Formats: sequence, C-alpha cells, structure tokens
Amino acid sequence: MDNFQHPVPGKLTTAIVICCYSDKRWDILNKAIAAAARQVPAADEIVVIVDHNPALALRLRAKRFETPLRIVENIHPPGLSGARNTGISVSRGEVILFLDDDAVSDQDLLATLVRQLEDPSVLGAVSAIRPLWETDRPSWFPDEFLWTLGCTYRGLHPGPVRNLIGASMCIRRSVFDHTGCFDSGLGRTAKALPLGCEETELCIRATKALPHGRFVFEPSSGSDHAIPADRATWKYFLHRCWAEGLSKASLSLMAGSGEALASEKTYMTRTLPQGVMRGFADVLLGQPSGLLRVVALGAGLAATAAGFALGRTRAALKRPFTSVPARALEPVE
Repeated sequence: MDNFQHPVPGKLTTAIVICCYSDKRWDILNKAIAAAARQVPAADEIVVIVDHNPALALRLRAKRFETPLRIVENIHPPGLSGARNTGISVSRGEVILFLDDDAVSDQDLLATLVRQLEDPSVLGAVSAIRPLWETDRPSWFPDEFLWTLGCTYRGLHPGPVRNLIGASMCIRRSVFDHTGCFDSGLGRTAKALPLGCEETELCIRATKALPHGRFVFEPSSGSDHAIPADRATWKYFLHRCWAEGLSKASLSLMAGSGEALASEKTYMTRTLPQGVMRGFADVLLGQPSGLLRVVALGAGLAATAAGFALGRTRAALKRPFTSVPARALEPVE
C-alpha cells in the first residue's frame, strides 16, 4: 500500500523506518509501531522492514494496524545495515527516522528531531534513548556504559556529536545520496557477534563528504529502549564491550584512528574517571553499589580494549568496505 502523504510546501517530508527480525519481539514491536503511528504531526509514511524472516513478514501483513503502513522484506544481505538500506530504497521522505523494533518513541519525537533538521547544516539528529528495564536495573550497571544497551550514556551532551545512536535517529535522505548507505560489513545480524559502529562509520563518512554539515544530540524528546533480562547480566555487558572493541578496530582501519577514536579519547580521559570518582563517593556515603560500579567501569574498559587489540590484528583480513550507493538501490514496490 502506498501511504505516502502529499507534501506541504516548505515542509520536510518524513518517513519512519522500523527494522525487525525476530518473532520473539512481537509484543514490543507492536508497541514500537503503535508509537510511530501516534507521532504528532504524523509521518508521511511508515515502513517496517523485515530482515529475512518470511514468517514474521506474513504475520505482520495479516495484522490490522490503525495507521496504514508498508511491510517490506530486506532485499540486501541479512543484518541491520541491509535492512536499513532497504528502508532507504523503498521510502520517499526527505528525512528518515530510523527506529529499532524494541524502541517505543515519545509522541513528539519526530517533530523534535525534524525541527533540528530545519537548519540546513544539520545532517542528522538523535534523541534521548532511555533504558526500559524488563527486570530491576542491576545495581552494578554504570550509566557511563549504557551505550552497550543502545541507550544514551552519561557523558553525552546536547549539541554536536560525532555520530548518532541507531535506536532512534533521524537522517536527511541527501546524506545517503552524497555518501552511500550503511556498510553491511559492520551492521548487526541475528546470529553473529553483535558488532556495530555502522552508524559511526556512516556519520564519519558523511562529515568528510559534507564538511560543513554536522550531527546533533537533542535530548528533549526520546524513546524507551527495551532491555530484556538476558541483557542485564555481566555476561552480556562484557560480551558487548568486547564486540565494541572489535568494531572500533575495523572502523579505525576504514576511517582512520583520528576520526574513529576521537570521542573515545574524551570518554576515557573524562567520562570514565568521573564515573570512578562518583562510585567511590557513593561508597563513602554508605552505598556499596558504588564499588560495584567502579568494578564494572574497569571491567568494561578492559574488555573493550582487549577486543580492540585483537581486532586490529585481524580487521585487515576481513572483507573490504561494502556500502551500497543510494543511487544503486532500486525502489521496491
């Protein structure tokens, strides 16, 4: 169904792209779709991309949604990057809001981010992404490492940022026209180690191609990002840190260490030391969980650094950059 609305003169047309892959996320996916449909003002189109799961696509097509939307199957390699690239090719909005299938957006999210893009120098914007814990939040989990859960972390300040966070981000279509789309060699897949950094690589590539442009963080609106019980564990935490190190190693070879690690240097020299001081201060105030957070800060840094060290030795042997130019993506009806 073609539900694209007729554009209003002077108004940026908008598309919401939600990528999904698993039947296990059916309930939260429906909440994410419902929240996207409740945006005020409404998006010009909503597209749900199903990543190589025909049964899920069939189930979605059989469901009656209150708002017209399109269900499209990923035509690119499996993974989040391929699904997003399909979303770019089938949508028509001048601005694309990418949402994870487990991110439930505020009603004013789209309007808030589009307002940022009314400035022609802004290439994209990211909202606040809040953790929605399905179990009690672990007392040891530090705010500085919320990025391991795809959420806004302590130390990220409003204004210009190097890169967006994928769970709730808005990007101009013209960015893809100039720089190509997401690199499918970096995006997550359902079965592989959760490598990422595809948003970071795209943003670095975009600012090189469009040096007068910038990306911004606007926290006045946002999304609640579901955190299941199996992600509230030490195992997942360390696994995700390790994977981030591997991803940053690949990224540093592709984009250069300067751009790839610029934000990480500030994070290591300012954000993490401040987190350690806060943890010890909490211990002095009679809160033993502060010491656990200090341990988590050190363990997370060590796991990330180990992944990076290993990744640097192997990344050169991996397949080369595989971004798909936007002009090569044929529309799918």
